[in-house]
This record gives sequence, C-alpha cells and structure tokens, in this order.
Amino acid sequence: MKKLFMVLAVVFALAAPMFAQSTFADVPRDHWAYDAVSELESLGLVIGYPDGEFKGKRTLTRYEFAMVLARLLPFFGEDAPDVTGFVKKSDLDKYMLKDDYVPGTDADLSGLATADALAKIKALVDEFQPELAALGVDVNTLKADVAALKSRVAALEDEQARIKINGIANFMVESVISGDNPAFDYDGLAPITKLFKRHQSFYKDIQLDIKGRVNDKVNVYTTLVMGDWMDKLFNGEAPQDTMSDIVPYYMYAASSDETWGDIRVGRMPFQINKFLFKRAGDSTYFGIDSLDAGILDVVGFDYSKSFGAFDARVWGIRPVYDWNDYANPEFVDLFTGATQKVTGFGGVQVGFNFNDARLTALYGKMGAENKIPFSPDKGDVYGGTLYVPFGQFYVDGGYFVAKPNKGFDKTAAWDAKLGFANDKLEAAAGYRTVEAGYNQFTANNLTCLFDMKADNYKGYYGNVSYRFTDAFRLYGDYQDYEADDNTAWSDFEDAKYFKVGAEYDLTDLDNIYLDFEQGKFNYGLLPSNKVDSITLGWNRKVGDNAKIKVLYEYFKYGNIQKTHIVGGQLTVNF
Repeated sequence: MKKLFMVLAVVFALAAPMFAQSTFADVPRDHWAYDAVSELESLGLVIGYPDGEFKGKRTLTRYEFAMVLARLLPFFGEDAPDVTGFVKKSDLDKYMLKDDYVPGTDADLSGLATADALAKIKALVDEFQPELAALGVDVNTLKADVAALKSRVAALEDEQARIKINGIANFMVESVISGDNPAFDYDGLAPITKLFKRHQSFYKDIQLDIKGRVNDKVNVYTTLVMGDWMDKLFNGEAPQDTMSDIVPYYMYAASSDETWGDIRVGRMPFQINKFLFKRAGDSTYFGIDSLDAGILDVVGFDYSKSFGAFDARVWGIRPVYDWNDYANPEFVDLFTGATQKVTGFGGVQVGFNFNDARLTALYGKMGAENKIPFSPDKGDVYGGTLYVPFGQFYVDGGYFVAKPNKGFDKTAAWDAKLGFANDKLEAAAGYRTVEAGYNQFTANNLTCLFDMKADNYKGYYGNVSYRFTDAFRLYGDYQDYEADDNTAWSDFEDAKYFKVGAEYDLTDLDNIYLDFEQGKFNYGLLPSNKVDSITLGWNRKVGDNAKIKVLYEYFKYGNIQKTHIVGGQLTVNF
C-alpha cells in the first residue's frame, strides 16, 4: 500500500504545485511551473540538459518520454494492485442508457467485454497476422474478379436481349382413306387419294421470328416462312409435290415512344379492324396462328398516337401478292367491274375511348394496278365502328361505304350484333348486310364452306357456347342469308348453315371434340348445293411448347362426293 500511495503522490505531483527548489537556470522561482518541475527533479524523474537548463518550451521526444516512464517503473513493485481488469467510469458511460439508470443500483456489465477478452483477441490477431494479411489480399482479388465477371455477364445479357429468336413449326398430314373421286375437303384442297399410293398430303409450315433491338425504343423484326403450305393453299400446287419455299414474310422496323407515338415501316402485319380488310381463316383443319388471326401482309408505314382518351392512326400501304392474287383476297376486285389488284391504300382513323367503350371513324383512298377504260381504278372508303359493353352484355358493330371513281355507284356494308358472356354462357346474335359490288368487307362467307370472298347478301347469324363443367362444353353456330339484290349474282342465295358440337377435357393434357355441320348454298352453276360433315378430333399437349392434333372427318358433298378424311398436326414452339 505504501508503494501505491507513492505512485499517487507522483501522479498528483504532475498536476499540483509542490514547494521544492529547482536548479534549472531557465526555470526561475516565479515561473508558473516552478514547483512541479522542482518536485520531479527532486524525485529524479527529470533531469536537465548538459547546459543546466530545463528547456520547457522544447517538444518532448519519444526517447525522453520513454526515459520518464522507465524512471517511474521502480515505483511499481510486485505488491502493486492489479487494475488491468477494470475500466474507467468514462468508458462505462458510453454504454449506459441514461434513461434506464436508477441511482443507487449496480449497472449490469455482463454483456461488456473485459480487458482480458480484448487482450486475447489482440493476441490471436497478432498470432495470425500473416494469414489474415494473405486472406485480405485474396478477398480483394476475388472482389475484383467478381466485378469483372459481372461486367462480362451484363454485356452478354445485353447482347442476348438485343437479338431474340423464336418460332413455331407446324407439320400437317391429310389423306383420303376411302371415298369417291375427285375428293375435295372444306378448304377446296384435293388430298392424296388412292391414285397416289406412294404419297401422302404432307404439309410443312415453319415460321422463324427474329427480333433485333436497336435501342430502348426501336426494334427490327424479321419473319421467315419455310415450307409448302402457302403454295398448296394459295397457289394450287399439287398435293404430291414436295418442293418447299423460303419467304421473307415480314421485314420491318418499329419504334414506340410515349411522346412521339408508334410507327412501323417495312413489310409488316396489317389489320384495321375486324370488319374491314381482314383475312378470313385460311384452314378448316389446321391451326396456324399467323394465318388464322386474319392479319394481312403489306408493305408501307403505319403510324399511331394517343392523346388521352383519343387516338389517331395514319397509314400508307401496298398489299403483298407472293403466291397469287388471292393471298390477299380482300384486296382483289375491290370495286364493281374491276378485275385488277389494288397497289396502294392510304387512310386515317380517329378513335375515342370512354371507359371500356370505343368509337372509331375512318377515311381511306386506294388505287388499282392499272388504268382500264370504263373500269374503276380509284376509290374512297369511309365508315366507322362502335363497341359498347354494359354489364355482361355488349354491342358491337361497323358500317363502311366504298365509292369508286368514273361514276360507278357507291356500295355499303354493315354489321351489328348483341352479345352476352359470363363464366358459363357465351352467346351473340346479329344482322349483316353486304351490298352487291362491295368487296372491302371482310370475307364473311359461311363457316367451313369453300374459302371465297363474297358480296350481295344479307341475313342473320348467331352463336352460343355453354360450359356445364370445367371439362365439358357444348357449342353451336347458325347463319341464314339471302341475296341483297336479286338482280345480281349472289353466292349466298338462300344459304343456310348450322353447326353443333361438344368438347370434353379427358385430362389436363387431353381434349376430344365432336362436330356436326350442314350447309346449303348456291355456288357455281349447281343450285341447292348441300354439304354435310361429321368430325371427331383429339388434341393433346406435349410438354410446355408442343401439341398434337388428330382428326377424322366424314365429308358428304351432295350426291357427288362421299369421303373419309384423316388428318394430323404437330405444332412445336421454340
């Protein structure tokens, strides 16, 4: 304890003046630090310089500080108390919550690290300093490598996002297994019969879609169609021929900008609405999305822009005739007396949207390929559409007028229907009129009857579908037309058509259906033509990107043809 008091005395000597005599020449008796310097000198803790001065204004070096500490060590003996396990109050105050402190109670210091614990941690750090240093270098190197790898991956992802390739492949087969010759199906094709025993009607249609991203707003699209389905459907190629074509079906650039609007330029898909210039479904037996959507292929530009509830669309296009004129049937023989293709069509459409309803108005001009005396070669088209939903009901309709040049009479067409839809029932009924000589209207020919455009008819139509369960559904379709002008030719003179069918989901992957169809119509030179058919089909999903379809059809065409047809289709998305 004596040594402890001695140490305390030394400490206090550093802060409090002591009355001792100093021998330093530069520390006079009236100096403010005279007593402290004299006391340290008397204890032997400090000594002067050889010239006898203390040199108090001189900076203390580390060597001099070490000498002072060395002179203090003898004051600490073996009996000195061990205070290494204690901390100062000022240190504890930093960890104490002042609001929780209750005077007179002991603070809970169990969660604080002791000096011994810190000393052990320091010892471990010192012991493994080389390993930790080496590890630090490896981590930094690893971080740099990861950053470089991320940069490369980002570049690859950006390149991959810049070019995307996908497509759809359809492989179809159709054959007459027995029946009368010549045998034609609903599409007007003559499948392979027993006259060609070494061949089957095998069709291929492969669509390859390529999308290239120029920047965030501009993309370039290319669609290649490979196969022979187009040739056989449109160009009359014999079913036993196996030659295939590669056609650049679409090639266009598209830009989308919220401020400036959307524009497409090139050879592109084109559709105004479902009433005007819409290609009818091109196949009864096989489903090909690019054809069944009713979209035409054209060359030109198509621009659209929204202005709040309003929108505007402007276009200038030329129809494409790759296979023959009827590849775009609604652009051929557009006016009464015209027998040539349309090679230019420009127009503007304005739309107004209110809630889910939509109103449009359209005006367009078109020109024919050549000028022929006493035959129209130019004309105007104008009209509009209206769609209004109310509850589970809706009204949908369109009205358009075609006005040829050279004094020919204008003709019109209109279509209006009332529909209803809920979770189980879907039904619609309407009335349609297409005046003689009006061919701009979409080909509203009878379902599953020969794919021909038609004019000069009017009448009622309706369809219904009811889902009894999630797996079972019944459906039906009915159309009843007559000539609009009895003095002109009509393909639909006293035409009637109905269809009933049922489909059932055997599993989540399998679906079967059964259809019965009957149509009566005037076509060609034979009056009162009648067609009956029964179709049994099976659809199956094969994974997430493939499906197959197999069908059998009994086809009876008046007293001329009775045929049993089988067909199949494999569709693969990639």
